[in-house]
Amino acid sequence: MGVNDKNSPSEDMKITEIPLGSGQDTHEEVRPLDKHAFSFWSVFSLAFSCINSWVALVVSLTTILTAGGPTAVVYGFIYATSCTMANVLSHGEMFAVFPTAGGQYHWAAMLSPPRTRAAISWFTGMSNVIGLWLGIAAAAFLCTNMVTSIILVNNPDFVLTPAKQYGLFVAMTMFAPLSALGVGSKANRRLEMGLMVLSIVGSLVIIVTLLAKASPKASASYVFAGVTNETGWNSPVIAWLIGLLPSSYAFIGFDIVYHVSEELPNAKKEGPKAANWTILFSGISAWVIVVCVLFAISDVDRVLGTTYGLPFAQICMDATNSRAATTIFILILLIVFSNATRGNTISAGRTLMAFARDGMLPYGHVFMTVKLGEPIYGIILSVIIALLVGLVQFGPAAAFNSLTGGSTIFFFISYTVPCACMLFGGRTKLNKLFPDRQHNLGKWGIVCNIISIFFVVQSLVIYVFPAARPVTPDNMNYVIVYAAFFGLLLIALWFGYAKKRYLGPRVKLPTENMASVYDE
Repeated sequence: MGVNDKNSPSEDMKITEIPLGSGQDTHEEVRPLDKHAFSFWSVFSLAFSCINSWVALVVSLTTILTAGGPTAVVYGFIYATSCTMANVLSHGEMFAVFPTAGGQYHWAAMLSPPRTRAAISWFTGMSNVIGLWLGIAAAAFLCTNMVTSIILVNNPDFVLTPAKQYGLFVAMTMFAPLSALGVGSKANRRLEMGLMVLSIVGSLVIIVTLLAKASPKASASYVFAGVTNETGWNSPVIAWLIGLLPSSYAFIGFDIVYHVSEELPNAKKEGPKAANWTILFSGISAWVIVVCVLFAISDVDRVLGTTYGLPFAQICMDATNSRAATTIFILILLIVFSNATRGNTISAGRTLMAFARDGMLPYGHVFMTVKLGEPIYGIILSVIIALLVGLVQFGPAAAFNSLTGGSTIFFFISYTVPCACMLFGGRTKLNKLFPDRQHNLGKWGIVCNIISIFFVVQSLVIYVFPAARPVTPDNMNYVIVYAAFFGLLLIALWFGYAKKRYLGPRVKLPTENMASVYDE
């Protein structure tokens, strides 16, 4: 096939890939997404500062120290990082062919058989957006815990009521739309770079101070060989796997790289690289930081029984004996992790824009409207739903504590479906069409697909386990409730609405260039 042959994959892609300005509605009355809003470094900084893996681990020390102990994070996080990297590498093969704001659900459609394309892509996309909605609420909840911890450090007599907690939750949630829509595109890119720098510099200041001041320090045998099981489960394996869950959650939201790809020049090359770098550097930095924090533990029982809300606050107080220093350290965590709410909101807005473009939503032109450089109505809807989800904190505390698990389940579903499509026939299709794609894993692609699918299935099973026994209303795992509610809702929406209206993406998929690939 000649270089200038118009039927070659490279030429077809020039014609069939989604236009980068596709945020514009059919009436052409609004400003489309900026085709050059991002660069490699701004996308990387956005993704790194949104997932902030080290913060997710540090604020989850209660789970880690009681379920499995230090080994659950020291070795479990290496395992989680490796499996997440396999997932991202698997996505990279599809990303390099079809960079799109729809991300996972477009890739699922691209590699699914025509008869099941609509159903598979719809469920993948809806799982993604539900994960993003729950992710906004989960990130805002963790930020609320940090604010509460700061208050308790400085006012131990403070009493947190559900109303006060919800008020803090609303404030944390509103950071996302106010920052995304209030300062403009260029300022947002500077904000992302600034938050990444703060995350790096702030973590260095924290770990150097804690290691210098903590006395006595935890022993190496405790950090690298300590095993704890205070879950009530007789099996130490189950306890260790429960302790692994914060490591799984620590990478949630990396798909923001996919959802902003239509605003990234040369996205087929720079996009997969940005995603890979995000997982690699997040994994390495988070592991180093959490190991240093574990060494700074002087008294495990005092840390777990802290009155400051977060075990990390007790570690800081024990090491520095300073309320001011402890407040500053928690404030660093709060500022950098607040970007997780913003990142999930940005991703949700662009995913809803892609939904509208493909005819998945009623009043689609509304969700394709772009103002201030953002798909504004998708962002507004996402924030409203997150605020509604937050109302569950007026019920059992365990219900809201399970939000991270609920969001992770739906994220994981959207992450693993494209990998499954690749494993079961999609790789053959992609290799026939694009053998020279920039990111081709070759024989290692199958290995990465299998690892990523196994990790997701294993995590989904453990996420529905009760975190402690005996089970009471105060410690019940409500993840299965979230999963069942939204799962049944998706089934009802599909058969009651979407099945008759959604026939698959309206944009031409790259694999439609060669119909014979789908011979069944």
